[in-house]
Amino acid sequence: MTSTVSVSKGVFAFKRKKGVKPQANAVDYWPGDTDEERETTFNNYTKCMEIVTDITETLQKKTHAKVFTELLEFIKLAHQQTKPSPDNPNDIPTACILTGVNMPDHTAIFGSIRDMVLENVSPHIAHLKSLECSTIRGAIYKLISQLMNISYSDELMEEECGLTVKRAQCTMAVLSSWYQEQMNLNKNSSPIKSKSPHGKKTSSTKLKKRMSESPSMDDSSPRKKMKVEEGHRKPVVIIFEDVESFPSHVLQDIILICREHIRNIPFVFIFGVATTSAAVHCNLSQDASSCLAMETFQAQPSTHYLSEVIDKILMSPKVPFQLGGRTFKLLLDVFLYHDLSVRNFSRALQVCMIEHFTSSSASVLCCSASDRKHVMKTMKSAQLDSIRKLPSFRTYVERCPPKEQAALLLDEKETKGKILELLEDLECYYERFCLLVKVVNILTSTLPRSPLGRQVREVLATCLSHTLVKTDEYQEVQKMLKQLSREEITPILSSALKLLKDEAEGDEVLENFHAELKLILDQLSSLGHVSELETKTSEASPVAIQAKDRFQLKEKLMELATKNKKVNPYEEVCSQLLKLLDTIFSEHLKPPSKMPLHEVLFFDSSTVVKRQLVGMTRGALTTALANPHHYLQCECCILDEPSNIVTSLPDVSVAYKLHLECGRLINLFDWLQAFVSVIDPEAESSSRKIDKTYQARFVQALLELQFLGFVKQTRRKTDHVSRLTWGGC
Repeated sequence: MTSTVSVSKGVFAFKRKKGVKPQANAVDYWPGDTDEERETTFNNYTKCMEIVTDITETLQKKTHAKVFTELLEFIKLAHQQTKPSPDNPNDIPTACILTGVNMPDHTAIFGSIRDMVLENVSPHIAHLKSLECSTIRGAIYKLISQLMNISYSDELMEEECGLTVKRAQCTMAVLSSWYQEQMNLNKNSSPIKSKSPHGKKTSSTKLKKRMSESPSMDDSSPRKKMKVEEGHRKPVVIIFEDVESFPSHVLQDIILICREHIRNIPFVFIFGVATTSAAVHCNLSQDASSCLAMETFQAQPSTHYLSEVIDKILMSPKVPFQLGGRTFKLLLDVFLYHDLSVRNFSRALQVCMIEHFTSSSASVLCCSASDRKHVMKTMKSAQLDSIRKLPSFRTYVERCPPKEQAALLLDEKETKGKILELLEDLECYYERFCLLVKVVNILTSTLPRSPLGRQVREVLATCLSHTLVKTDEYQEVQKMLKQLSREEITPILSSALKLLKDEAEGDEVLENFHAELKLILDQLSSLGHVSELETKTSEASPVAIQAKDRFQLKEKLMELATKNKKVNPYEEVCSQLLKLLDTIFSEHLKPPSKMPLHEVLFFDSSTVVKRQLVGMTRGALTTALANPHHYLQCECCILDEPSNIVTSLPDVSVAYKLHLECGRLINLFDWLQAFVSVIDPEAESSSRKIDKTYQARFVQALLELQFLGFVKQTRRKTDHVSRLTWGGC
């Protein structure tokens, strides 16, 4: 391959010319026919993403607000007792937060906790992760460096804080002296001399002296010098983000060491636990567990957080961008069956936004109503034609009268007015659609076996993909609603009426639906007990039954019983309710794909998103090895046929293609000779002596294939390897 064209290009440094400062702008990389179109679609995407980000951050704080409040109160009161417990005077107050198994969200949760502790409780806080604490020495180093906010080099501390003390002198005795200095400064308000971690200043001379004396300091000296009252001491908070992943001996040593200094430093631990609080005791010894005064806090499950995100983002008129049925179902499946991470769900939603705004020219109108009018005025003929070519708009035009069709296809002013009208109707439709989805969830979530699911997201996924009344699940719901008693269906209708009353203001269709539903509920309330129900029966009159045989007699008796069957008033009211629901749902719970211009606001290309979110490792590996040009995009790797082997291919690709021609066991020497004959056709194949450079390249390619899982060593023959995969290119 040519130089600096392969993937290794990023390894080499290229000197930048003086005076040339490249200015990267995201709009320059944004696809589009014209600069104006690119800028418009990019601004639309930016505004949508800002709204989504603000809503997500607000919901995260709101979802965990109760837990955060209780946690802050626990930290504040942890060391404010006038006297410690006589039985356990040195116990470390510990908050165990059960966060669930949604690992990608933990960093955001503990980041919020850290910020809230810094703002409201104490400036002394450290955040430890298992990856950074494989040894007790490294853990103590991370702990003290974060608390003192000092950046270390390999041997010395940097000059930012005026300290030149070796890293090895960073001990708990030093931390105790530093904390005493901080408390004395806070109490006496001494002059500021050097910069300290959290906006405070420390005397560098005193701190240098105490740190230099740290190896010989005994435990009694800091206690004698500490004269700060208990109520004025700021707690030192240590967050262990993933307790289950911490090495048990490291965690135990940290606990025991901190316990020895609890009289001088008011430590408070925060344990992040993904499973249960019992996992902490399973990971610790009896000595370490007895040092903790633990209190458990339960965080909200990620499914609750997801429901709030869907309600405030995907079912809200604030965000013009929406998801179609297939894409929404894909994101739900990835969330429920993969990681339970709302953070990853938001990132997947961002991927869908990028795909929508970059792939569809109609996305210039995916914005708020006020911005849409301005965009429509400045829209050119080419952009207007691209909207006319949308399948949903063409279907709408075909259903219009001939005169209106000609105006929509030829008159720009008429077309722009109709497009604005259709988009306004689409937004009104989807707002009504989302409210009716919530009504359906109220009516069906408590039914046995839950045919439509117990969560709003399940009903939404069904309604986005199919017409609700035509699904088998809805037919089953109808049968179950008929079997409910008056006492069971009354509270369900009351909840639906309350929702419609609160959110249906200004919508004539939903207001009429609310009035009819209230009338039905009043009829149910007016009905007495079953024993007092009025029945309508036909007047009894003698009936002459003439039958030739018993089968004919049976048919006539059944027909007579059907005619004289008593009609239950409750059944009549239930029939009216089901008819009303069928009428409303069949008309207003149609999938968005049946609405004109749905391509402007809705993104429903699950194939594109699946290719980016759901990785297919094996397919990507085989494609890269069989056809490197697919990823490298270099001219030297272009192949006429996938099975061809050329000299310019990477070594691992050549070795991979050669191993496809072998059976279960591969002779290494034969494989090496074939490899050399490909990369150097002029070499003598009959010679037993092979260039060491070629041999080294072959060994490296072989090890790469072994690492990727294509071959492995075998004991059957010493000079052979076993092939692990089958199939061609």
